[in-house]
Amino acid sequence: MQLRQAKIINILPGTSGATALTPALSLPIFPPVPVRLSNVEIRDTAQNVLVTCIEVLYPVNKREPGLTNYRQKRRRLYQTGAHLVEINLLRRGNRPFAHPQIPDVVYAVALTCSHAGIIDIWPLTLQDLLPVIPIPLRSLDSDVVLNLSVALNEVYDEAAYDLSINYREAPPPPILFLSKVEKQWVENLLGDN
Repeated sequence: MQLRQAKIINILPGTSGATALTPALSLPIFPPVPVRLSNVEIRDTAQNVLVTCIEVLYPVNKREPGLTNYRQKRRRLYQTGAHLVEINLLRRGNRPFAHPQIPDVVYAVALTCSHAGIIDIWPLTLQDLLPVIPIPLRSLDSDVVLNLSVALNEVYDEAAYDLSINYREAPPPPILFLSKVEKQWVENLLGDN
């Protein structure tokens, strides 16, 4: 193998005889935006063991490289015996779980109970109320019930989203993914407001 030797060229200011071109475009460099992903963990404090993890999916969970990382997290949770509740209310991206029997709907809530070998799915359309789902705890404890519609309404009210979201504006992207039925439902819902 033959190695090339780098040739060093010394250019002194003002001696090159050429004039630098003005760039056609100067763009700002955006610093990375830190993304804080939150979830709810239910732990057995006496044993310091994770019992159930509730994940509300973020865009980063549904596209690469975050999708692969999230799928690895799902496997780790299952292997360690933790239950996993996933709430997917995003129109874009790939689901972290896939199966040919899942209906062709955008939204879904999934429950994977530790070592059960199955995943329970609540497929949802835009018009559906969010379901009331069981939240599994330790094997000796009964499940608790989580009414997702009530929980989401409380978050909406607490954050005062009604003051910051103008529902008269066109829905944000990806509007093109709204079916005619969904668009009509949104228009009817906002009709008198």
